[in-house]
Amino acid sequence: MRSPARRRDRVARGLPPTPLKVTLTRRARLDPGARFFTTGDEEKLVYCPTDAVAEARHRLGEVATVVDGGRPVDLEHLGEDLGTRGVRRLMVEGGGTVLTQFLTGDLADELHLVVAPFFVGDSRARRLVGDGCFPWNPDRRAQLADVRRIGDVVLLRYALSSRFETD
Repeated sequence: MRSPARRRDRVARGLPPTPLKVTLTRRARLDPGARFFTTGDEEKLVYCPTDAVAEARHRLGEVATVVDGGRPVDLEHLGEDLGTRGVRRLMVEGGGTVLTQFLTGDLADELHLVVAPFFVGDSRARRLVGDGCFPWNPDRRAQLADVRRIGDVVLLRYALSSRFETD
């Protein structure tokens, strides 16, 4: 359930009661009946490649605003477009491909990693990120900003840019 206190806090800070929902898709094979689209009254945005725009608008036009993200989707353009829509902070949840694109593009200001107390013993299991040239290396290290215990997991919060904001 969405917290009424968090909603009031957002409104007091001049923000809408709930954050804008944004998704990124390659093929637009999204279910318009999914909770992402049916829960909450906030606007939903779907960014997809030029080749998928027509299909996405056909499938999702009644539940979301479909945005042509280019061929392939240009994440810098996506960020600029979100900025024109008033988005100043974006939380990215995704698989290895999306995270790799944001991180190799140096488009993230902070990274939250959760370490869980178990192992996945399958070499075919997805990794956090894929292959790529990442800006953080031994000469340019991410800065550890916070460590927090949450039950039996640990949250590591890293500052990745000079735009990093403390809570």
